Amino acid sequence: MNTQSTTIWLRESFPWMGSHSGYEKVCDILATQKPTAYRTVYRPNKPLRGLARRSVSYFARDIKGSDTYSSDSTYMELNALCQSLWHRSSLIHVLYVERMLGLLAQWKSRFRYRLMATAHQPAGLWRLERHNPELLGSLDALIVLSSRELSFFETCLPGRVHLILHGVDTKFFCPSPSPIRTEMPRFVFSGTWLRDLDTLSQVIETTLARDPGIQFDLIVPANKRQQPQFYRIAHYDQVHWCGGLSDEQLRNVYRRAKALVLPLLDCTANNALLESIACGLPIISNDIGGMPDYTRDSFSTLLPPRDVNGFVEAILTLAESQESQIKQGQAARKFAETQLDWSAIANQTFNLYKKVNF
Repeated sequence: MNTQSTTIWLRESFPWMGSHSGYEKVCDILATQKPTAYRTVYRPNKPLRGLARRSVSYFARDIKGSDTYSSDSTYMELNALCQSLWHRSSLIHVLYVERMLGLLAQWKSRFRYRLMATAHQPAGLWRLERHNPELLGSLDALIVLSSRELSFFETCLPGRVHLILHGVDTKFFCPSPSPIRTEMPRFVFSGTWLRDLDTLSQVIETTLARDPGIQFDLIVPANKRQQPQFYRIAHYDQVHWCGGLSDEQLRNVYRRAKALVLPLLDCTANNALLESIACGLPIISNDIGGMPDYTRDSFSTLLPPRDVNGFVEAILTLAESQESQIKQGQAARKFAETQLDWSAIANQTFNLYKKVNF
């Protein structure tokens, strides 16, 4: 790879993620290692208005992007193209292909740049045509975050799909230096996207019927709590709602829990999962999507979809066994340190940059 070349990143800061969470951490690690080799183009924080919006709409009129692609996406692509021409960049990395790829895919044949991207959403959502697979043909490389997505994307990009796992900030997300003692066992759940809320509500109801002393911490923003499944469990004193947390508060919720309880409909990677593992939590979830890539039997119980009784038994077993919780927690932490730390993920990403740029 030309050591003088500049890699352009298309990035986005999500308001619901803290400074230690999210896929963008890979950029922060790479930029620390070689600051002059990278430049960032961010998606606008506010929607475009007036002349800027009309101008961008002109370029976007023929783009058939994904459901989450907008004129803001076109704006950042135009910005990235200008940056690429100005800095003579040969590589553009679109960090969220579902939200950001359109114009660069269509114009790639007109300009001399390499184009790669990372796919975050499961193949099922692509099959539902929420995202446009035709745009992927322009890519020189596509990073996928779980092995179960490889076969689907290989049909669009034979030989150009690469599995690189999502990472986690293991320096920040880590077990408490001293044991946190709670009067009653606590279990944590987080998020709403692709979560199986029907199963969650049934699991909580059934668990509390058998052991009313168990507590559940649900990390769900206030504006996401309108689902009827949440109404079913809102009356329980043992259900505690968490939202608007600082990074430190979020970490403390993980640290005081016995395990992460995460019923899922589908997934690739999952920030709540990774952060819990790094904090040394056993995992109770489903054998679905990317879960096998991010867990091991030594610290996780992966159940068939909608297995309410399986979740309940796993919760009660951990609630009653401090020894099992400690042993599994230690295995989880070791796995995070050796397999999921961002430094290792950044190194794999950089090696792919070199491969694509030759």
